Amino acid sequence: MPQPITEPRRQQQQTAEPDRVDGYQEPCQEIELTWAWLEGYPALDFANTVIRRGWTEYELITSVDALSSWLDAAALPAPRPTTVTDDDLQSFLPLRDASLRLLRAVTGHGDWHAADVRTLNEALLDCPEVTVLETAGSVVSRTVGSPAPFSLLLARLAAEVRDVLAGPRPDLALCDAPGCGQLFFQRRTNQAWCGPPCGNRARVARHHTATDN
Repeated sequence: MPQPITEPRRQQQQTAEPDRVDGYQEPCQEIELTWAWLEGYPALDFANTVIRRGWTEYELITSVDALSSWLDAAALPAPRPTTVTDDDLQSFLPLRDASLRLLRAVTGHGDWHAADVRTLNEALLDCPEVTVLETAGSVVSRTVGSPAPFSLLLARLAAEVRDVLAGPRPDLALCDAPGCGQLFFQRRTNQAWCGPPCGNRARVARHHTATDN
């Protein structure tokens, strides 16, 4: 079965108890939010909202408008909330950060933190769901109570991340090329890069490093 790449990230931010500060910078130049790199997997679309330019990582969800833009483009496991507020943005970022760190950790890029697991589980517990019988041979998942639309979305995103982490998914990998850093599911054994352009950039970077040395 495909195995995740395990080569170390060149820039690694580690803390004993992670919080909001992960070393992500807000874009110093305009980065067009086309979201062209999203591939339709909710857990990865959620995590891949931090992007590299060179080896520097930039936060893309910097405003309510940016969050709304992502909601329009991403694969969502729950209905899209009709409105988004600053409170929603502040709820989104800590869960995204925890999910990103955990997903990177299982690919060998970073540490597994108990605090991130708690953040993920708290989102799940905020909007519990039960599986009930609908008809003979058919079940359906129903939420307990009437959660707010954005809370339901976060809980289901957390569930998507949980399922990837618990799978496990041996095809989960991180594209450690300059200008990428995105998580992806490998399409072939030992695939190191998410696509040919990233492979080309990585080879050029290695060549320059070898030349400089």
